Amino acid sequence: MNSLLDQVGGAQFVNRTVSEFYQAIGRQLTSYDIGEHRKQQSRQAQFLSHALSIQPEPDRSSRASFLAKGLNPALFDALLEYLEARMLELGFSWQLSTHLVETASRLYGGCEQDLSIAC
Repeated sequence: MNSLLDQVGGAQFVNRTVSEFYQAIGRQLTSYDIGEHRKQQSRQAQFLSHALSIQPEPDRSSRASFLAKGLNPALFDALLEYLEARMLELGFSWQLSTHLVETASRLYGGCEQDLSIAC
């Protein structure tokens, strides 16, 4: 069985979609915010790729917790909304897009909350 990551086109799809999201919100950012958002963009793409990979890890795995550390919760939620809508625009099924978002949300929510801090 293919992983969710494989079903959407791999890490390239995730990286491209996260980049599109940050380009869309980037018009509203100050120069300071842009530097912080570059960090968020990289971290979020890594976290999503990890969350959707073939071998999901326990919610409190060190890798998941490491990647969740420093993610801005509001930006992560906004990214998931964007990702779900973008997948539907691209012709992915509603079931796949919903499953993908729920999987990523569940892993993020299962990480220790004190690690999920805003930058």
